[in-house]
Amino acid sequence: MDHPLLLEEGKAIRDPVWGYIHFPAPLLALVDTEDFQRLRNITQLGYVHLVYPGARHSRFEHSLGVCHLAKQFLVRLLRSDPPLELEDEDIRVFLAATLLHDVGHYPFSHTLEELRSFFVGHERRARQLIEDPKGSLYPVLRDQLQIDPVRVANVIDYKAGDREIPARDLLLANILSGTLDPDKVDYLLRDSLFCGVPFGESVNRDRLITSIKYDPHNKRLAITSKGVSAVEALVFTNYLMYRNVYWHHAVRSATAMCKRAVQDLLVHPDCQLRISDFHRITEGELILILRQEQERLGLEGSARLLQGTITRRLHKVGSFIYPGERKEGLMSFLADLYQYPEKRRAKEIELCRLFSSPLGRQLQGHEILIDIPRFDKSPEVDLKVFYGQHVPSEKPDPLSFDDPEVSRLRESMLHNFEDQAKIFRIFCADDPQLRALVDEQVKRHLH
Repeated sequence: MDHPLLLEEGKAIRDPVWGYIHFPAPLLALVDTEDFQRLRNITQLGYVHLVYPGARHSRFEHSLGVCHLAKQFLVRLLRSDPPLELEDEDIRVFLAATLLHDVGHYPFSHTLEELRSFFVGHERRARQLIEDPKGSLYPVLRDQLQIDPVRVANVIDYKAGDREIPARDLLLANILSGTLDPDKVDYLLRDSLFCGVPFGESVNRDRLITSIKYDPHNKRLAITSKGVSAVEALVFTNYLMYRNVYWHHAVRSATAMCKRAVQDLLVHPDCQLRISDFHRITEGELILILRQEQERLGLEGSARLLQGTITRRLHKVGSFIYPGERKEGLMSFLADLYQYPEKRRAKEIELCRLFSSPLGRQLQGHEILIDIPRFDKSPEVDLKVFYGQHVPSEKPDPLSFDDPEVSRLRESMLHNFEDQAKIFRIFCADDPQLRALVDEQVKRHLH
């Protein structure tokens, strides 16, 4: 299909992952908006650079890569047998959504989103930016791409509980988000490259792209059987990146410290910061306003935590929950603390109070932090595999990716991910006496 936005024409940008990528004028106008340019100063991986110094890439170049890859996916789907049937407007909406899917991120990537009492998910924040008639994105979408900004927001924020998402927009959302989507492929390969780890090198990207097919029954992206090994490599890379990079203990420590530093500010009765102050700022600007407010309010603990994330003076692992200790009651307790950050903060302050006496000195309330990774994060392999006339069983074509006739990877990976990547830790200040005490006693107080 020779849609003008799908041609390799327009401004050429050199990308370290994909080589030269091209942006025609309407998409380039989106790139040039103030809201999109802000992403140059939003790191892709938050505090990962404290462990992997090369991880300084931003949401800006990732978003460019996703749009480029989405064009390749779309070309394959439109030429599939049977083809994905889209109208001209649908293509413009989809490509705009792939470019803007991360525009709603707060500074330090997903860090602030975990403060669920204060901040919304980046998808919901993207909707707010895109649907704002006074913002920089709305007039470009309306006048240059000639599409309804609400449709673009629907594709990104398709899980919005207060919206009825039209079927056309949900179809596009299913292509942008899933087991095999341009977002996941780009960030896994890009993050692996900039962190200097070899995991992404195992993914056969050419085989992955050429095996893409449209599944008309489920109205989703699927693959042919030739792409199974490439998808397995992608799924395994995802696991390795979470275990070694995204959820590395030092990264999680810095994340916990940043969250608590911000939380201590926002719950202070005299805090002058508003949630709207976080919406359109960069990471450097955020640190500046946090420091100013900490100094004004005299919040030494909050200031010490924030400074620790900058100078890499991080809390250490005091204890963690072993897989065999994850009983139903404890997991329900941790899930409640994750859902309600104010309860987690109260528990951290309580632990500091409890351990002050045996230490023989008064803790201030920020020396012990409870880290709880996302409960809903697990390997996702919801994908159909088409074999044609060579189905390896008597089952009808297509098969599910996690069918034993296709791959047992998800079956083995799921338990490994839960046990080895998703670790629940109790961090504490770098104090040998405190660490020993936390290691010995903290679990009896987690209930």
